[in-house]
Amino acid sequence: METTKEKRATFTPGPWQLSCIDGVDDSLMVGGGDDGSDIVADIRDIDDANARLIAAAPDLLAQCKLFEKVLNELVVMGEADIEDRDKLREVLAKVEGGEG
Repeated sequence: METTKEKRATFTPGPWQLSCIDGVDDSLMVGGGDDGSDIVADIRDIDDANARLIAAAPDLLAQCKLFEKVLNELVVMGEADIEDRDKLREVLAKVEGGEG
């Protein structure tokens, strides 16, 4: 019997930051780690607003996870719809699983 491993996305840990590479015209990279040395994305052809959005991805994911906890409590209290919580969980599963 053959076993298969579940594929999971791995991410460069945040925080991510925008940086330029010395000597390269119009170079913009998103780097991870404390010093930004791990290149996450080459974003030369992306406008500044989208570059900032990409750089903020780890922080946005963390806030979505926090919101999931809050939304779950609101569902338990009857203050939010379970369908909304389930939609958020589906989105988080896609992000964490690398799908989509």
